[in-house]
Amino acid sequence: MKYGIVYAYWSKDWEGDYISTIKRAAKCGFDVLEIFTPGLLEVSGEKLKELRKAAQEYNIEFTFLVGLSKQYNIASPEGTIRREGISYVKKLLDVVHKLGGKCFSGINYCAWSDFEGYDRKQEYIQNSICSLKEIGRIAQDYDISYNLEITNRFENFLLNTAREARAFVDEVDNPNVNILLDVFHMNIEEDSFYDAIVTAGEKLGHFHVGQNNRRNPHPGDMVAWKLVADGLKKIGYDKRITLEPLVKTGGTVSRDSNIWRDMTNGAEEVMMDQNVMEGLKFIRSLMEK
Repeated sequence: MKYGIVYAYWSKDWEGDYISTIKRAAKCGFDVLEIFTPGLLEVSGEKLKELRKAAQEYNIEFTFLVGLSKQYNIASPEGTIRREGISYVKKLLDVVHKLGGKCFSGINYCAWSDFEGYDRKQEYIQNSICSLKEIGRIAQDYDISYNLEITNRFENFLLNTAREARAFVDEVDNPNVNILLDVFHMNIEEDSFYDAIVTAGEKLGHFHVGQNNRRNPHPGDMVAWKLVADGLKKIGYDKRITLEPLVKTGGTVSRDSNIWRDMTNGAEEVMMDQNVMEGLKFIRSLMEK
């Protein structure tokens, strides 16, 4: 098992200074740093090499996130938009490959927070499946797990539960097109953490953890953490678990994720590190029992 932290935990924006955060993630005991992919398309080849070298130096693996915009909606009924989206995603996968990435996740199967077409859900699903059959071949060539993040009803209408996701990826029928489940979203949409994880089964390609209010994971009665761990152990999950606490306001992260109040409790940077190390320790302890 590898344990990761999302870059945006320390930043109010999705993108920024990855090299200093590589060092910080390593210092806090993480194996993985999860970063937002779109801005990397504007980064020079030399800078990409510098990023990869820094990650290797600190023994940090990159994993990658995206939330497709409306103009790149690969589920759109408009053929031109779908083609633009497929072309765009191929470019993202190329960057992921250049950085040695094996895990590309997010709302990468439709448009993030765009609800046009909600009343034509099955049409959008079939469009997305068709697009992913093509994209999946590229992911296979690069040996990248293309993980569909299953989010709550307030972020997309296409896939909200593990059952929907499993039926979807089974129809895509590509070993590299998988599922990302996230405790925050599951807490809203699922009836059972355990059952959802078991439903995803061997198609669970990535897993996000955080509290019900997006703070660092910790013991308590708001999340059934034992059932989460039991489900992961039942399916023999041994890939990557990323902590995804989103706690800062005033930037693109809070705008896109609806974080309207300071969730850090005024923590200074040293305490931010301490808090996330406690979260990592807690999740490790669950999985190692």
